[in-house]
Amino acid sequence: MEKLTASQLTILQNHLIGAGSNDALLGELADHLACEVERYIQLGSPFEAALGKVLPDVNSKAVRYLRETYQHETAMTIKQLQSASLDDIVFEFRNKAYGAYDLRQAYPNALKKAFFLGIGIFLMLMALLQGFSVGQWSFDRLLMFVWALGVSSVGYAAWVWYQESFDLTTVRKP
Repeated sequence: MEKLTASQLTILQNHLIGAGSNDALLGELADHLACEVERYIQLGSPFEAALGKVLPDVNSKAVRYLRETYQHETAMTIKQLQSASLDDIVFEFRNKAYGAYDLRQAYPNALKKAFFLGIGIFLMLMALLQGFSVGQWSFDRLLMFVWALGVSSVGYAAWVWYQESFDLTTVRKP
């Protein structure tokens, strides 16, 4: 079976955009139209003739109907909305595969690690500077408490990072 070239696919996509297709439907409709055109080409029609047979059915009215039907069919129900997160609602009709959805999902954990790491380094630096200003490192309770709290915070952030990075039970995307 003969496949369409990149320029021929661009012609199909430009027609769909002109007919009012949105990003959510563009890939699906372009794939469908490409299959139809390829079928006519396989039957012996040249590209222009095959395109002429397929494109009259793809007008703005048909694309508008498909867009409204697609949004209605993929919309969340009231029950789903009640249990959905804000990210699920924001990305309801958007492509979740390109990375922004995953970043938003991982943001709370990244913020927690950064908070503990920042606080820990700050406390360790404070204790270290206090020890240098006194001229000796003493084991008085306040200085050691601040130092231990800083080391604990940095250790916690490192441990959480280690668990997430080397957890073999999670599936990583390529």
